[in-house]
Amino acid sequence: MTHPAQTKPVTARRLTTRALRQIIRFSDPAATATIAVMAILWISHTGPAWIATADDWTIVTYGIGIAAARVVLDVIAEWLIDLADPDRWDGDIAYAIAEDLRQLRTDITMGADPDEVLDSLSTSNLVPELLETLRGLSTQYAALGDEDEKQRLLAAVLHLRHADQNIGYGPDQIAALHAATADQTSLR
Repeated sequence: MTHPAQTKPVTARRLTTRALRQIIRFSDPAATATIAVMAILWISHTGPAWIATADDWTIVTYGIGIAAARVVLDVIAEWLIDLADPDRWDGDIAYAIAEDLRQLRTDITMGADPDEVLDSLSTSNLVPELLETLRGLSTQYAALGDEDEKQRLLAAVLHLRHADQNIGYGPDQIAALHAATADQTSLR
């Protein structure tokens, strides 16, 4: 078991990593909004003199400078994430899974087919595997005599079992899927 004093630097590094990811997430909308406001001020000849009186090429240069600053900020933030993230370098498989799920969520917001995503989640056995992992952890905590942690994990296992029944292909859903596939094949 880790000592509470040992977890403080790790927690601070995780919070720093999370903050840097938020900077990356919002840097593009912030840069776009800055360029839009600058363009509006330039077109309406209002605002600071360096914008209101700028010629065409100067405004283009400002826009390119803002876009470049955003790219540099993102590169520096990614580099700092690589340095600070306590989970990136220790081979933590949970970190890789979380990164992949984050990417999947991004794909969903960018217009991925929800049926394909749900089928992928169902057929990948992600939820049942997580369920069994937590069940194994609860067994380990029970062996250590930590009944509270065991019960907490078993409650999570119960929730995951319900999630698997709702989004996953349990035995009943698999049998129905095979029957439907067989019916479609026999109709051909």
